[in-house]
Amino acid sequence: MAENTIREVVAAFDKPEALQSAVSDLQSCGFNRADITFMARQSLTGHLAQDYEATRQAEDDPRARREAVTDETDIRQRRTLDISLAATLAGFAAAGFTIATGGTTLLAAGATAAAVGATGGAGALLGKAYGKSHETFLREQLERGGILVWVRTPDAAAEERVQSILRQYAAHDVHVHEVPASV
Repeated sequence: MAENTIREVVAAFDKPEALQSAVSDLQSCGFNRADITFMARQSLTGHLAQDYEATRQAEDDPRARREAVTDETDIRQRRTLDISLAATLAGFAAAGFTIATGGTTLLAAGATAAAVGATGGAGALLGKAYGKSHETFLREQLERGGILVWVRTPDAAAEERVQSILRQYAAHDVHVHEVPASV
């Protein structure tokens, strides 16, 4: 492997569940999550899957934007974080409002409960929208030939292990390629 290139295994999946299982298996076999990437989701014009007529065009394109692995656990954690953050901020805002107006404890409790409920609902809607956006992106990739995954590999033995694991979960277009390290 040349010093200015990176070797990686690329593959496409037809089922998101199979991809999740393959990523989990790769991590169980010692592959670092930071070395496993998907096509990046967002650009200024929408989902990046739209930039390619077929995912095959993106497989070996060194300019294809990528992002870290995102799975269902990550999406659930983001929803929880969004809701928790919104509820906390609402609670502080309600408490500050109550103190500023010289309100009583009962007023403070009522205002806090109302604010937490309203912003918790807004946080839930944001989390749901994020999940829906993720589903849309996966569907767009599937319509164009499959959900892409790239796995950076340190050596030929790792390349063989990665290819074997990906094929075990019905990946197609599984192959090794080199991309410039500066990309």
